[in-house]
Amino acid sequence: MNAAQLVVVVVVVLGLWVLWKRHKFPGGWAFAFSWRYESDRDALANARSKAREASRKAAEAESAAQAELTSAQASYERDLRGLEQQIARLRNPGAGERLGSLGELVLFQHILVVTSAPATRSIELAGLDARFDTGQTNHSIYLTDTAGRVHRAKYPHGVPATDDQQRFDEEAVRDFTVAIQNAVADENSHRARIPHQLAQAEQQLEQARADTRAQEAARKKLARVRQRATARTRTAKLQIPNWKNLSRTGKPSQATCHPSSQRTQRCWRPRARRPTAKDSPVRHGPTPSGGQPVDP
Repeated sequence: MNAAQLVVVVVVVLGLWVLWKRHKFPGGWAFAFSWRYESDRDALANARSKAREASRKAAEAESAAQAELTSAQASYERDLRGLEQQIARLRNPGAGERLGSLGELVLFQHILVVTSAPATRSIELAGLDARFDTGQTNHSIYLTDTAGRVHRAKYPHGVPATDDQQRFDEEAVRDFTVAIQNAVADENSHRARIPHQLAQAEQQLEQARADTRAQEAARKKLARVRQRATARTRTAKLQIPNWKNLSRTGKPSQATCHPSSQRTQRCWRPRARRPTAKDSPVRHGPTPSGGQPVDP
């Protein structure tokens, strides 16, 4: 950077500083730069700083109170959603966990899926009867649902010389039949408990919907915080000197005094200017002591 550029930068910086000072202390050059109003500028800057600090602390307190309210609302909604999902699972448990499969049958926690032609279908385990049987060509699992309909799942075990069809061991088919029977027993026990669990979950949901105490407490706290913050911010702003009045008259008015300080006369006032020779009045006539008149 050469000298000319440096001079330009310095001029620009000084110009910006002057504009900033004029904007911060409006009304004229004297109010922004004169030593006569230096203490007034300091008082104004200090009051503005305190007002900004009060506003910052008020915003932080309000933000924290708002966060508590948001958290209480989220917790409320989360509890309701969990209970609603629990009720939905009790009313419609779905397939549940996969427990195993053999041939065309796939066993889940709540249903048994048949994948053979003409189409895949599911059979509810509740009330299902499963029975194993064997013959010369196939092992069989007979499934009878609550409506009395019977499905036979076939598991070939013969070994024709020209047939590459999968063969099933009898023990595997028997074990899978036992697995189905045990799953049916578990499902029957689960279904027996559902009415009580459903009634209990619905009661808990009703109580959870009515319990808004945490939210109400958070709302009240937020209202108190906002009220205190508004009062403190207003008080801090009232302590700011009336600079417009100073720039108009050269001295502050009673409006610069905070109501709480008027009793003690701790109002903001500009520093008094020291009298000079130019301010001394011209005296004519005898002096109070009877001497000669003083002529400047």
